[in-house]
Amino acid sequence: MNEQIKKAIRQRARRAVSKDDLVRAVFDSFRSQQIELRNVSLEDMKTALVEAARAAREHNPVAA
Repeated sequence: MNEQIKKAIRQRARRAVSKDDLVRAVFDSFRSQQIELRNVSLEDMKTALVEAARAAREHNPVAA
């Protein structure tokens, strides 16, 4: 997964408020880069979801 896709995922994930929003951010990022989702490996999808979760967590820290 290249840096341009990671950056797009992080930008969209920062606005996420739910897990559904995180998944949508990942899918929309791949689509915006004109990447066919069925051609994305499971490992790349997993990496993208982890990246999205990290970005959302950094931007919206949970109050302890």
